[in-house]
Amino acid sequence: MKIVLTYLLLIIVGYNSFAQEIKGTVTDENKLPLPEVNITVKGKSITSKTDFDGNFIIKAESGDVLEFSMVGYDKVTQKAQPGMIVTLKESNQLLKEIVVVGYGSKKAGSITGSVAQIKAQDIIKTPAQSAIQAIQGRAAGVNIVTNDEPGANPSIRIRGLGTVLGGRDPLYIIDGLEASSLNGLSPNEIETIDILKDASSLAIYGQKGSNGVVVVSTKKGKSNKLKINYDAYFGVKMIQREVEMSDAYRYVYYNNSALGSTNYFNFDQPYNTNWLDEITGTGEVQSNHISMSGGSENVSFYFGATNFKEKGILNGTEFERTNLNSRNEYTFFDKKLKINQSVNVSIVRNTPKPLSAFTNAYKQSPIVPVKFDNGRWGVPLRDPSTGQIAINGSDRFNNVGNPAAQLYYTNEKNKNLVLFGNIGAELQLLKELKFNTNFGATFDWSKGYTFTPSREIWLSQNPTQEAENYPLSEPVNILQQRRGDSYRWNWDNYFTYAKVFGKHDVKATLGMNRSTSNNTENISGTRWNVPEQSNYWSLDLSAYNTEVSPGSVVSNRRETPLVSLAYFGRFDYEYDNKYLFSASVRREGISTFQESKRWAIFPAFSGGWVMSNEDFLKDVKFLNYLKVRGGYGEVGNGNSLYALNIPVFAADYNYTFGGSQTIYPGSNQPYQVDPNLTWETMKEIDFGVDFRVLNNRLSGSIDVYDRKSENVILPVALPSVLSPDLVTLNTGTVSNKGLELSLNWKQEINDNWKYSVSGNISFNKNELTNVNNAYFSNFIGGSINNGQWTKQVLVGEALGSFYVYDVTGIDGDGNFTYSDERVVAGSYLPTYTYGLNFTLNYKKFDFSVDTYGVGGNKLYNGKKAQRFGGENVEYDVLNNFWTPSNPNAANPRPFSEVPRSSTYYIEDGSYLRINNITLGYTFPKFFDQIDKVRLYATAINPFIFTKFSGYSPELSGNNNADPLGSAGIELDAYPTNKTFLLGLNVSF
Repeated sequence: MKIVLTYLLLIIVGYNSFAQEIKGTVTDENKLPLPEVNITVKGKSITSKTDFDGNFIIKAESGDVLEFSMVGYDKVTQKAQPGMIVTLKESNQLLKEIVVVGYGSKKAGSITGSVAQIKAQDIIKTPAQSAIQAIQGRAAGVNIVTNDEPGANPSIRIRGLGTVLGGRDPLYIIDGLEASSLNGLSPNEIETIDILKDASSLAIYGQKGSNGVVVVSTKKGKSNKLKINYDAYFGVKMIQREVEMSDAYRYVYYNNSALGSTNYFNFDQPYNTNWLDEITGTGEVQSNHISMSGGSENVSFYFGATNFKEKGILNGTEFERTNLNSRNEYTFFDKKLKINQSVNVSIVRNTPKPLSAFTNAYKQSPIVPVKFDNGRWGVPLRDPSTGQIAINGSDRFNNVGNPAAQLYYTNEKNKNLVLFGNIGAELQLLKELKFNTNFGATFDWSKGYTFTPSREIWLSQNPTQEAENYPLSEPVNILQQRRGDSYRWNWDNYFTYAKVFGKHDVKATLGMNRSTSNNTENISGTRWNVPEQSNYWSLDLSAYNTEVSPGSVVSNRRETPLVSLAYFGRFDYEYDNKYLFSASVRREGISTFQESKRWAIFPAFSGGWVMSNEDFLKDVKFLNYLKVRGGYGEVGNGNSLYALNIPVFAADYNYTFGGSQTIYPGSNQPYQVDPNLTWETMKEIDFGVDFRVLNNRLSGSIDVYDRKSENVILPVALPSVLSPDLVTLNTGTVSNKGLELSLNWKQEINDNWKYSVSGNISFNKNELTNVNNAYFSNFIGGSINNGQWTKQVLVGEALGSFYVYDVTGIDGDGNFTYSDERVVAGSYLPTYTYGLNFTLNYKKFDFSVDTYGVGGNKLYNGKKAQRFGGENVEYDVLNNFWTPSNPNAANPRPFSEVPRSSTYYIEDGSYLRINNITLGYTFPKFFDQIDKVRLYATAINPFIFTKFSGYSPELSGNNNADPLGSAGIELDAYPTNKTFLLGLNVSF
């Protein structure tokens, strides 16, 4: 009986203990109640939340461990007991996060300039061969134009465009190494990207920072056990959006109408070719990355290897890159001396194809076959007796090439080896004083060949001819080989003094920088009549050895290196975590300019006030953090061409002298050189606000800036007696004014659900405000390669503005009527950009959506405008063109001649694109040695919303997005792809 009573008593006591309700209150450090705090009984699936007054009730046993967590506060664990009072301390993690700035780093809360940081998890979320392409839409004020051609560089512009002839790209700093891009670095190796945007942050980089600075920190090992990560994905790619073209019947109808005939083309044609389908297919992309890291108390190491492969949608295009990355750190003498080393090797193999194939596929007639029935390549030949396409036709009705044959006979391969790295040391001289030295260098070796089967191309264009008819004086084929190498290096040495005394925090940096870039040499050689084979890496197989002019066989060019020497200093001061001040100065000389104009001084200063730390705001419950900041800085741009200020001479100018008028060979100086040519200087004022409210759930920043680029280099047409050609002078002023807003909302609903929403929007007005030279005029560009141009640099307008004739209507004959003078029709530069990112986590599932959009810009449909006669037309044009019975049509009557550059081809360039949709699942831990296994599916660029009628509204153009080149013009452009892939992340 005693045993039974004891057993029942234990059951009752145990039941009461299990069913006990623990009550308590959660407050912050100011004793204010905290609502929505998550409470969990560790080891059990029991959760609760605090109410509006911070009170909670949870079923737990006395002695259970309770965990209290809330976004923006440090987690707290306490043993359960009745009447608990729990205090959560505000997390300073967001303020203490390290941001890399010029020659050092700062806490995020101490930043007084405009800096955006993107972390590793956001960089690798969008799989891409370039990290810059992956961060599109994640930083306000950063306009990134992607290019889906395998191996291509995206274009990046930070706070607008301030130059025409000068350098337009930002400076990249990779672990202290200066670089011109990130294409040799695998995105998997990057820990953080810090983008310095305003002049007060950039001035310490002098003439290198006028277009912004992108500071990259790669991953490194930590002093713990060995860590191994493996990441892989495989996907398929296809054109995101196609342009519907006319079929054979509609083509015949349109062109007969254009020629004023009913039977020039027979409606019964033997072929109906979809040229886009013939030159494109499903692309593939795959990546495999493995890394190992670890370390001990005095040594840490990291090693990573990545292989990235892509088969493009354009038939025959391929790209492969293999990266090897090593980063090690050693400490000596009780950590007073640190030595770090990093090496990255990039091996690239690239097989490009001409992008003009897309334009030819757009223009070529659908009645032309890929090949005739006898196997010869199709050409636009019409039999006048039948009006049909025919191999022996005598009438060539357009001058468009066969795009399929164009791809087949293009044989080009390129190889590239890039080795870059740095070695540095940090020596703690005193408790408050340390010295840093860092040397970084990049070696780039490239080689390639182009094999041109001249006779086969001639036969493809003349299908009735045979090989024996090929002119004997012409080469059967041509093999052109090229080799190149480049070398750049930078060496930084600086002292840093840091001391905290009382409420004062002082830091000072003093140092120097020496760098050499543009140390480049290229050589190419040509041979004729090489035996056809699969390997064209050798020139020694030529059957054509007749001695010819050396210039037509071998060419060699070596660039003049660009040398920079600079001295810099920075002073940072904080008082009581409330008042912030920073000032810097850099004196720099650069070899680009003549000796008297090589040196300049670039100052900057900025300040901040952390208002939320003031007593008068501490009782504002919803406000967690508020900082106002402002700054001013000056930065130079010396990245112009040497030829702009160095006298050059052109050959083949012959002169006659003496009574016999004997002709003597001579040279001519085609243009004069301004000896006073010097830096373009960017000056900027920036004001900003950083804040966190609502228990740190909502954070954001607002920036307003006014950026002015002075002494902008522009070409001027002086009287020919002074200079036959254009002379470049410091004569322009470019303004960029803008507003940036970034917001981020994070909330942890409970242990199972959490989500975040972040977004940014940027407005920028670009304008050439002044040119102080009366001889500046007619600086034109934007060629359509048909004798027409579309752009001109104009005072009062944005750089890269379209300057075309305005279509004022359609006359009684169905032809366009135009304005007498050209008009400004907008610029390809957007006036606003925006991004929106959403993440959702439920237990082991994660879901994310990233978007990006631009607006206020115009595009020129160049492929549509490049007409000479007999080309195909878009289906939509055929549906609504002028006829006597349809006088109000949107399109003129069918025509077959070169059109005038006009607003007819100007289109709205705005778009909103879904950049990324990802769904992932992390498997529960099933093996002690495996930390994480995650499987995910991603759709890249699955949807786009735009009024632009072309293949893609993202048009970076040629020559590094030259504002007077094809930027914003769809001509020979690679279409945007949509990609669907599966990926795997495993960590050990």
